[in-house]
Amino acid sequence: MLKYYVLTATAALVFFGLKFLLETFVKADQEKKTWIGKGFSLLLAVFFALRYLSGEIALLDTRGLNLFSPFGIDGKARALTGFSTFTTWGTFAAYTLLVTYPFFKDKIKSLTPLVKFFAAVVYFIDFVTIGIQLCAIGSDIKSYPMTTKEIFFALEVGLALAISASVWQKNAKTKVDLPCVKKCILLALGMLVAAMPVYVLQVFFDVGSKAVVLTDFTVEHRVVLYASFIIPAAMVLLLSKYDYHHKRYALLYISLATMVSYSFKYSFATFTDMTSWPLHLCNTAMFIIPLCLIFKLNKVFYFTLFINVLGAFLAMAMPNIGDDVCWLSVRSTEFWLNHYCAFFMPIVIIALGLYERPKMKLFLYSLIGFAAYYALVLVSNAYLTNIDPDIDFFFINSDFIAEKLGPWAEDLRDFTVTFHLKNGMQMLLYPVYQSLYFLVYVALSFAMWFLYELGFQVADLYVDIWYRNKKINADKLALEVSLAGRNISEPMNMETTNKLVLKNFSKKYATSDVYAVNDANLEIEGGQIFGFLGPNGAGKSTIIKSIVGIQSITSGTIEVCGYDVEKQSVGAKLQIGFVPDHYALYENLTGREYVNYIADLYNVSEDERSARIEEYVDRFHLHGSFDNPIKTYSHGMKQKITIMSALVHNPKLWILDEPLTGLDPESIFQVKEAMKKHAQEGNIVFFSSHIIDVVERICDHIAIIRKGKILCQKSVAEIEESGVALEDFYMSMIEGPEVECTNSVDAATVAAND
Repeated sequence: MLKYYVLTATAALVFFGLKFLLETFVKADQEKKTWIGKGFSLLLAVFFALRYLSGEIALLDTRGLNLFSPFGIDGKARALTGFSTFTTWGTFAAYTLLVTYPFFKDKIKSLTPLVKFFAAVVYFIDFVTIGIQLCAIGSDIKSYPMTTKEIFFALEVGLALAISASVWQKNAKTKVDLPCVKKCILLALGMLVAAMPVYVLQVFFDVGSKAVVLTDFTVEHRVVLYASFIIPAAMVLLLSKYDYHHKRYALLYISLATMVSYSFKYSFATFTDMTSWPLHLCNTAMFIIPLCLIFKLNKVFYFTLFINVLGAFLAMAMPNIGDDVCWLSVRSTEFWLNHYCAFFMPIVIIALGLYERPKMKLFLYSLIGFAAYYALVLVSNAYLTNIDPDIDFFFINSDFIAEKLGPWAEDLRDFTVTFHLKNGMQMLLYPVYQSLYFLVYVALSFAMWFLYELGFQVADLYVDIWYRNKKINADKLALEVSLAGRNISEPMNMETTNKLVLKNFSKKYATSDVYAVNDANLEIEGGQIFGFLGPNGAGKSTIIKSIVGIQSITSGTIEVCGYDVEKQSVGAKLQIGFVPDHYALYENLTGREYVNYIADLYNVSEDERSARIEEYVDRFHLHGSFDNPIKTYSHGMKQKITIMSALVHNPKLWILDEPLTGLDPESIFQVKEAMKKHAQEGNIVFFSSHIIDVVERICDHIAIIRKGKILCQKSVAEIEESGVALEDFYMSMIEGPEVECTNSVDAATVAAND
């Protein structure tokens, strides 16, 4: 035993000293110092791989701790077996932590205490009990000289202790409080779950002849399948609140830890025997996913997303683990670990935004990759069956899938083609069956595309609902604070109960990097007819839609008669009557039915609505058609119904967006008279139009907007007093330099004369 302690302790001292000297030598160069730490972690990965691939782990054949097993063992052996199982399990988790630590330590601060109090403790236990650990991994500690596996295990433990000691030395003064301890414990437990070796369940819980077989959609099989959907949902919910680096590290750790656990069946001999290569579709996912998280392998990732996920789910639905294999055995655990990860990891990666959602081009790349993979396994199967008749990568060489589909599928295998090779071997292909197999899988991949798209839509819907509910609750709380005990139905700002106010309002659409409206400010008093002018695309409709609540506000606030449009949306809407530039009516209703429907929405009393309806029917000359279906109306008549429905509740703010389009001269006159009457009653009329002379004749004040910026807010009388026609003033503003005008007459005159 002494030789193992000497080698491990010597390795720990040498590596610690070497790391200390190198980091001291490049102390001024932080980047080189960082790469020294990364280099030592990568060296640890090399030592681990060399000892891990040097032979089979002894615990793989252990079932001695099973209380239900008839093959009992004595108490001391039972204790040592249990202890070594736990320590090798902890070593898997600690190793994965140390390998990834230097790449994320600056981004995830909680990794440092994990190295100090978890990885260091695990590897110290490995050092103290190195004889037990060597027996657990399959070494004969009485043999001489030391085997390759023993040497590399000693070097691994020594280097891990050196790395841990270096972290202790650099962070010795860092204080650890109780919340940090709790967080580290939870993280360590999570790491242990991810790094569980495939033999743990068999060692502790294998039930031998009382096995439950997870096939044929038994209750137990269905439960395991349902878990495959619960796991990714839980992971997304758990990780979604963290930033990109935490998400990426968590998924990278899980993928690396499960890859280590899954790789138990590979050794150096595997590389020389092609029949043992991981060419089954889902086997490849265990190695592809970590690579995609380490490097930005876009095309490879989308191959995994579309091809591996589908293959993994089909494999879970039709598991080929044998009818007599216990569900807690190494074989069963390895199968479900492999296919679970191949199924849910790509989905979780997409759901958490580590890779962008797939586009059709990326989907087509995945199909090209699948065609190349299919051709590879097709040729490999046909050739390697000469060496091992049971070789059947992707199940395209045997009738494993065909027998589940029925006699018609098995009949397709009757069409064969044989190629005779020069070395006396032959390659047997099933062209009809294998071609159809490929085409069906491609068709299923297309189905996966539509399922993903549907899933994205559903996810977006629920995320949107969640954010909306969160915002509603936050707005409700903010509203209660702002109202300071007043009734929630009252205006938030009692000083602006007869005003329309925009304060630093900005709007940017999600599909654009440019603001549609930027830092707009307006204050409009009651009793005014306010003209809103600007060229097409200037931002007029964006502001109007935000005022009426059709679209959200990016920043700033809008108040309608004291009601905050975001925090008191219902109260604000009750103050507004809106005539859009493109009306949308329920045309199977009559004009009377539609206007009454709108009156019901605003809780207008029978007496009030009757008086107003009668007034506007008379004003717009709709007596002969008001009780006819709206679909029989002309464009102008429909526009009149829209105006009536906007006024039936006598709103304090009447917004009109190009309301005169399609109206005859008499109707235009009546609309203008209605606007004047509404303003004379102390209300606000907000009028957006391209017809400058109409604005000039009926508006009290105007604002001009250009490229999302409000350039000017002035009274019409002030512009007229300057001796400049409104049309000339407007043209000078939209064609001149982008500067805001002042309220002085001189500035208006200069702007018009430039």
